[in-house]
Amino acid sequence: MKVNTTTNSRGVLNAVLLTGASALTLFAATGAHAQDVAQTPAEQEAAAAAPDGEAITITGSRIKSPSLTSPSPLQVVTEQDIQNTGSIDLLEVLKQNPAIGVPGASRTTNTFGTSPGRSTVNLRNLGPSRTLVLIDGRRTVAGDPGSSVVDLAMIPTAFVERVDVLTGGASAVYGSDAIAGVVNFIYKKSFEGLNLNAQAGISERGDDDQYSVNATFGQNFAGDRGNLLLHVGWQREGLVRNTSREWAAFDYVSLGTSQRVGTPSNANLTAAQNLFKPLYAPSSVGPGGVFSIAGTGNRIINPDGSVRAYNATTDGFNRAADGAIASPVERLTFAMRSNFDVTDNINVFVEGTYNKVDTKGYLEASPLRTDGSLGAFPASGNANGYFNIESRVFRPDGTSVILRNPFVSDAVYNLANDRTGDGLKDISFLIRTTMFEPGIRLVTTQRENFRLAFGGEVDLGGGWSADAYYSYGSTRAETRMDGLANLYNVANALMAVPDINDVNRNGSTTDAICADANARAAGCVPINVFGLNADGSSKISQEAINYVKASYQANALQEMHVASANITGTLFQLPGGPVQLAAGVEYREESSRDTFDPLTNQARNGYTQATDTIGSFNVKEAYGEVVVPLLSNTPFFHNLTVRGAARISDYSTVGTFWAYNGGVEWSPVPDIRLRGVYAHAVRAPNIGELFAAPQAGIIGITDPCQGVTLASTGNTAVNCRADPGVLANIQANGAFTLTVPDLQGVGSLTATNPNIRQETATTWTLGAVINPVSIDALRGLTLTVDYFNIELEDAISRIAQATVLNKCYVQGVSEFCQFVTRRSAANGAFSAGSVEQVVRALVNSGGTKTEGLDFTASYAMNALGGRANLSVAWTHLLANGITPLAGDPYDNTMGELGNPKDSANASLSWDSNSWGFTLSAEYIGAQYLDYENFQTRYVLADGSLPDKKYFRIDSVIYTDAQIRFKVMDEMQFYIGVKNMFDVDRPPLYSGVSGNANGTYDPIGRRFYAGARLRF
Repeated sequence: MKVNTTTNSRGVLNAVLLTGASALTLFAATGAHAQDVAQTPAEQEAAAAAPDGEAITITGSRIKSPSLTSPSPLQVVTEQDIQNTGSIDLLEVLKQNPAIGVPGASRTTNTFGTSPGRSTVNLRNLGPSRTLVLIDGRRTVAGDPGSSVVDLAMIPTAFVERVDVLTGGASAVYGSDAIAGVVNFIYKKSFEGLNLNAQAGISERGDDDQYSVNATFGQNFAGDRGNLLLHVGWQREGLVRNTSREWAAFDYVSLGTSQRVGTPSNANLTAAQNLFKPLYAPSSVGPGGVFSIAGTGNRIINPDGSVRAYNATTDGFNRAADGAIASPVERLTFAMRSNFDVTDNINVFVEGTYNKVDTKGYLEASPLRTDGSLGAFPASGNANGYFNIESRVFRPDGTSVILRNPFVSDAVYNLANDRTGDGLKDISFLIRTTMFEPGIRLVTTQRENFRLAFGGEVDLGGGWSADAYYSYGSTRAETRMDGLANLYNVANALMAVPDINDVNRNGSTTDAICADANARAAGCVPINVFGLNADGSSKISQEAINYVKASYQANALQEMHVASANITGTLFQLPGGPVQLAAGVEYREESSRDTFDPLTNQARNGYTQATDTIGSFNVKEAYGEVVVPLLSNTPFFHNLTVRGAARISDYSTVGTFWAYNGGVEWSPVPDIRLRGVYAHAVRAPNIGELFAAPQAGIIGITDPCQGVTLASTGNTAVNCRADPGVLANIQANGAFTLTVPDLQGVGSLTATNPNIRQETATTWTLGAVINPVSIDALRGLTLTVDYFNIELEDAISRIAQATVLNKCYVQGVSEFCQFVTRRSAANGAFSAGSVEQVVRALVNSGGTKTEGLDFTASYAMNALGGRANLSVAWTHLLANGITPLAGDPYDNTMGELGNPKDSANASLSWDSNSWGFTLSAEYIGAQYLDYENFQTRYVLADGSLPDKKYFRIDSVIYTDAQIRFKVMDEMQFYIGVKNMFDVDRPPLYSGVSGNANGTYDPIGRRFYAGARLRF
């Protein structure tokens, strides 16, 4: 749309807005000004996308100008960049940027649970909820109901023109959540013609098959006053099973973690040396189960009914074989956009997208247990999990007799005793429900995302324009997990007795029936869980399976309404240039609803407990932003500009607060631009953090008491031995000894906090841009260096289970011990003293800090008959850490797994009229296992710690390549390879801390090929 500068409305607007604008000149935000100064590739790309002379905005600012610069670091990923990677998953493209940390969720980090296959971006490793994701500068609905986090799987890759990545606080411009920065997806706007794209790929091992087909059509209409853009796309990313990679195929734990002892000893040196070696540690919970009989746990019932102790070599169950490295994802996308010039000064638009994503998650067959909050017979104390194997049965004449369960063998019956005090023998057990269809816990999820936005822009003349829009977004998610059990029915089915009264009327008085008459009337079928048949098959009948099997089912809906109006223009002229202003108001309303099946509501499916949740909030906001060019075209001051922005937000939940920022840009000469921004950014709690009901589940832990002996010294040992169950375990085994189920079958209870407050951050960025525009041969060169510092206070976070356990046992803070429940005695597969449950509360924690340097370099030039482009990005951390709770010591996480001190990406592309290539490399620096909570537990006899090298994970480099050929002007073919040298994932096994699959490539070398047609 053309900017009209001939009207006289400027004076009226100046009078109305000058007062408010003058107050804002003290603050600063990213903005647009300073023609003919050093520009980054992102700024150049944004300017190139606009018609000559047209005023546009750049990510990080609402001000419109034809000359654009940003005082905050801003990087761009163009459509060509995306195509040159061969990735059909946007997250896979973005996470190569060293400023982007471990994904909050991805195909390879979220392969099980109840929402597999999501893709979320995580700037500066501060968490995905602190990265604001925008579409064309506008908010979009969350992809995970209850949160504020956008699922990148909902964004049509081929519809994206470019992606702007702004690092640094931007809450003053965009509102809540922009603490680490903003990722802004710019969609295609105007296009004429037809684009067809098709791609297929597969890993070297024959899995991770990927397919993508999409079409984009554009047409002008009404004498080129309008444009209609239509897009349809389909993508599929295939399953990668654990069994396809040796490191994931078995239930491996770190050998070193199992060798560690809890007292100062030189044996801990050997343990440290073996941290990256695997030890096969299968679960003791298999299809045949383990039983606790007369208080003695881990007993196996043989096919003939005899009883023996569990033997890991012959009885162990390999849980890993049923899992997945990467979840399958299938996406169907429809998108449209139309804009129309009603007059030369008025433009209207409408755009919409619909995405349907189908994913699957894979988890080993469910443990069916009798103890604990998710057991068939939950209770406390000695009665926990024990059920009667004999019952009192009444005859028709009124007399009664005590009869044993007909499925119980003589050996089991003779060993059993009365643990509950009701005069009847009882036992407990834990089995694996591999006999339930489909033999594992299979999670199927369908998410549908709909987004509609419409609005318009008016050229008011005199350099002023106004725009307004309304947008609506919704995300629906339906999730089902099969392979679970109805614990009500399990409890009924276990209470079996012989049919001495022939209630079945079949002439037999020895058949097993359910003891409870009401249960029988409801279809109860007795279940035989007491061991396996000689051929290894289950003794549980299909009729009993049909009676007890169940599914987890959840339905969620999140909706967002946004209405916004903005005005921008020039207030007046200064010697340095025009003083520009943007101001606006915004209203946003979000609501979320989660509903679950009745068994999940009541914690009776053996997997989790979740309560239906409904929550909503609204927020009213107003902001102002100003750019003041103080000097220009004077010696040593080719440009000196200050900027300011402030936003007030009034939330229906947490009240009113301000966000603001301030900064400066100084170009002593056209080739060099120095920049700096200070920002006060804010994140309000989302719906899930405020309203979600408590939820029970199963987690894995690292127990600080593991390895403690009677001779161990120090506070940890004393605190651990104070627990009767831990002490009994030590007395029986010589040291506190735990099994895989003990560590990976721990109950978790999460709770929200209606009194949670907003979190705040102060962010600093200081840097320089060098773009030698005065030297023709170097105009294509851009160098940037930026210092960043983000300090987050009152961070909204859930207390990690490791923090709870360390507070109680390592630091001796007794208040945290109430959140830990340990078993007083062995029970089924669980050892005496093992952790039964950890309660994890949501709090405003102490805070987080990250500090470092970003370096980028890019150079474009004509070479060898084509166009060459070289780009490099490098992030170097100076500090990174957290304060888990207020008053806690600072936990330095810099250089630890997931937070490499150095990471970088480099890319070289060359294209001619007939062919081209791209060669790229991603570097992840050396990392270490957690120091405070891991390394310090390997104490040697002299009190020292093993050399840090034993905890080191070597650096890796992943190399990708693509070659493309033009068959004709309208057709291009391309082939490529990812992880060209098949660099293995580092040998990180269970027991060590950190997210390996989110940090490294777990799939290996893979190939792809495709074609693009342009008409």
